[in-house]
Amino acid sequence: MKKFLFLSAIAVIFTACQNKTQYTINGTVTDPMYEGQKVVLVESTDNEMTPVDSTIISNGKFKIKGETESSVLRFISIGEDANKVRSIIMVEPGKINVVYDSAFHVTGSELNDRYSDFNNVQKELNTKARALSEQYNNAMADGTITEDLEAEISSAYEKVADEAKAKSFDFVKANIDNELGQYTFISTSGMFTTEQQKEILAMTSEEFKEKKNVKRIVDQIEAMEAVAIGKDFIDFTMKNPKGEYVSLSDYVGKGKYVFIDFWASWCGPCIQEMPNVVKAYEKYKNKDFEIVGVSLDKDEEKWLQGVKDLNMTWPQMSDLKLWESEAVGLYAIKSIPHTVLLDKEGKIIAKDLRGVELENKLAELME
Repeated sequence: MKKFLFLSAIAVIFTACQNKTQYTINGTVTDPMYEGQKVVLVESTDNEMTPVDSTIISNGKFKIKGETESSVLRFISIGEDANKVRSIIMVEPGKINVVYDSAFHVTGSELNDRYSDFNNVQKELNTKARALSEQYNNAMADGTITEDLEAEISSAYEKVADEAKAKSFDFVKANIDNELGQYTFISTSGMFTTEQQKEILAMTSEEFKEKKNVKRIVDQIEAMEAVAIGKDFIDFTMKNPKGEYVSLSDYVGKGKYVFIDFWASWCGPCIQEMPNVVKAYEKYKNKDFEIVGVSLDKDEEKWLQGVKDLNMTWPQMSDLKLWESEAVGLYAIKSIPHTVLLDKEGKIIAKDLRGVELENKLAELME
């Protein structure tokens, strides 16, 4: 009897240990087109997707079991192509519920519930943003747009966008100690300010900062600080439209204000903004003002045609490397058009001036 009780106690202990590490993913797929297809659990390492477990959808259901001692980030996908239909899933001890009905819904464990709640809030905000965009487009199409209405829609859109950014920042900050928060930070860091990025990174380990994708963020922060307002310009050398090597320093520090315009012939917003830049150049080119265009083009013919078509009569340069251009890293460029205004000594005094802002700043400096 004592032996039986002893063995029973061992069995209870063993079962308890198993329960602490076992996970079960119970899935439902509502669309019959996926019947008989494979559900794959995938690990992402250095941007490579490696399957770690799989099963088959049967009668709209699937189940995956395993063990893990901690919460680990995985992707769950349907079909052979892990990039086609997939979603984040935090694999952690306990029962995890997955429903796929044109999108994945993962719940049932602490981190998956957190991520589900976060995604639901973001979806609501995205819906509001789309509605505002649709309202603006409809008003433009039927001719009912007014300055007041445009300002009202723009203000509402900015408010929604700011709320989405704030929610993302709060989520990442609250979860940066786990793989879910770390992955979300890497994926969404571009929407955060440099100060927010630094605040989050200060909460992480040196090992995390050395990861390839994180190192890129750290390097960009350093680049942003190197070209912050008040800093001296950073020189670089590229070819001009004649194929001659020219440097930024050939134009900077020569007694003129210099407006560096990072653009490309394929960039719609750049083309849209260019008439404002042309207008500014025509007005101030004889008043100690110069523009240097730096193209992120890859095709030389399209670059040169763009210069001609857009009436860009100021100095131009490019290394024709698109986003691999040296200028992108040196000036921490995330998107174009991106502009940098230098004073007569080559110090950065303003960034990303467009339209009325550019006109007002130049008027302040030169009139």
